[in-house]
Amino acid sequence: MFAPGDREFAGHAASYRASFGSPELSTLTTALGRLVAASDGVAEAVTRHDRIALTHCNEQAESLVDEVGRLAAALTEEDRAMLGRVGVTDLCERLAAGARRNAYLIEQAWAVDAALMRLLLGLGKVGADGTVGGYSANPGPTYVDREA
Repeated sequence: MFAPGDREFAGHAASYRASFGSPELSTLTTALGRLVAASDGVAEAVTRHDRIALTHCNEQAESLVDEVGRLAAALTEEDRAMLGRVGVTDLCERLAAGARRNAYLIEQAWAVDAALMRLLLGLGKVGADGTVGGYSANPGPTYVDREA
């Protein structure tokens, strides 16, 4: 919907829509918008391999999740009826998509790290025949025992 650098416009759009309803509903919509931005920050940090930014975004997201839970519990029935009109359901869908994206990126990062560790641990090992082993070193000669 927005380019990576256009988050400030997304925040303004959410705050404009949040001006309807109670102050709690407005605050909830704003907090959800900030949570979407934190989710996007997690994706950027994972793809850039920036551990410090990842930690910062995760801490920010944890505090926002607590705030969203508290605000959601304080909504009235009239506020709950307006959730779709002020964009809360859209923000929740964006959060769900962002969570799936982040899970995939983190899974891929773990797989790359595991492959790199296997590669590094396999280097320098000397096989039984005196050759240096690599990433997928052959386990050794195979034969068929004809006397079995």
